[in-house]
Amino acid sequence: MNRRLNLVVLLIVAGAILVGCNAGTEVSQPAPQPVSNPTQIPDATQPLAPADASPAATKPAVIATGTLPITPTLVVKATVVKGALTCPPATPLPANAPLAARVNGQGIPLDSYNRQAAQAQAAMVQNGLDPKSAAGQESLKSLKQQVLDQMINDVIIAQQAEYQSIKVTDDDLVARLAQMIQDAGSVDKLNDYLTKNQMTLGDLCAQMRANLLSEVMFSRITASLPTAVEQVHLRQMLVSTPALAQTLRDRARKGEDFAALAKQYSMDETSKANGGDLGWVPKGVLDPRLDAVIFDIPVGQVSDVITTSFGYHVVQVTEKEKSRALPPEILQDIRQQGFLGWLKAVRELVKIERFVQP
Repeated sequence: MNRRLNLVVLLIVAGAILVGCNAGTEVSQPAPQPVSNPTQIPDATQPLAPADASPAATKPAVIATGTLPITPTLVVKATVVKGALTCPPATPLPANAPLAARVNGQGIPLDSYNRQAAQAQAAMVQNGLDPKSAAGQESLKSLKQQVLDQMINDVIIAQQAEYQSIKVTDDDLVARLAQMIQDAGSVDKLNDYLTKNQMTLGDLCAQMRANLLSEVMFSRITASLPTAVEQVHLRQMLVSTPALAQTLRDRARKGEDFAALAKQYSMDETSKANGGDLGWVPKGVLDPRLDAVIFDIPVGQVSDVITTSFGYHVVQVTEKEKSRALPPEILQDIRQQGFLGWLKAVRELVKIERFVQP
């Protein structure tokens, strides 16, 4: 994912504060379902109860058997933070409220979408985007699409969380809000941040609720992914022509030092200085054409020339382990892939209606 998931990426300005508050609040949840390997996600093929013809009666598709009726869509009242560490109460969305989208009969308010899109646009302009240029217009169109997709994802995740009896309580929100006020420095500073970014406390609390549910669902879906897998310790030489690759392969096979050759000839700047050492590598990180070779050749053997879009590789495996702990950054990538795969499978099963064209 490029390999980085964004697992539920925050596309509004509130994300800048929310990222710093991920720790410290736990939400009660049932035990996770097992997942057998890093590339396998929970089964998305379980039978679903037939949906009613009316959109409002549509049940949420779930990665499990059975369904759960949709609860009324909630919209949070706009309130400025005062002294109390509490979120404003939520009220049902009026039946005639304009919608940006609907997911299994659950509406996404148009005014909420417009606010989030405006917040995201303001952040991009602040970072140097010219909204009047052709490139700027295209970027803003893409950004608005991402905002709507994220809001749809938030509803899908909330529906799946409800099916699995995962709840965000008032105490959860109080704890998260208290942490955010502490991080901001004071209630006044948090209010200043909200005002500057055209947000209300209601906007912030709605995003906090979505974030809490996303965090818990992420943990639940990825809990059983393995933390140790087969890995190889690898060196490589990467060059631009097949002839040079073949020459270096032959020289290494005749006994010349592989590391010395890599230092002299490899064009991979990230590993060249270390004699082509790529460190420990699990499956799925490198190009599939490299994976097809490095896990099969014996330790110490120099490979044939391997062609990828990067050039021509000659590799040597120096060590192998059947079960080695994954580095934190790769483990996080695997978890993100697993969660995004799960989310993609759910999206294919639910009914999504869009009423705005970003």
